[in-house]
Amino acid sequence: MIINKILNVDDYYYDVFMSISESLTGFSVNELQSTGLADIYYKHILGQIEAATFIEFLNTSKTILENSYSQDQLNNAINAEIIADPGMQDMANNIITMWYLGTWEGAYVNDLSYKEGLVWNIMHAHPPGAKQPGFKSWGVKPVNSNS
Repeated sequence: MIINKILNVDDYYYDVFMSISESLTGFSVNELQSTGLADIYYKHILGQIEAATFIEFLNTSKTILENSYSQDQLNNAINAEIIADPGMQDMANNIITMWYLGTWEGAYVNDLSYKEGLVWNIMHAHPPGAKQPGFKSWGVKPVNSNS
């Protein structure tokens, strides 16, 4: 039964999920895994939508990833086969939002998802109230400070 297979994180669907997440977010698989949320996000999606819908998205992603030999080909294929299809685009948008903000359809996946959202890396900031920058950090100029 396919549902038992997809819930096994060692299956190739998980690898496809991580690879397409890398392409959609611009962060490497290692960076995504370092959030500690990869398995949780994969399983969360399965709990939120029908497995068949997710599998369709992953099969389309798998085909794109296997048939792309350059970054340009990959970007063009994602635009043509995922972004151009409203259902696939919704799934891609939800996955991007989940990685960046830690939310799925407006609700945080868990407490860690807020802390580990990719948005904080992009902003060179920390999540207020969750990860403090450290003692005496106020005396250090921000990374992109013009002053």
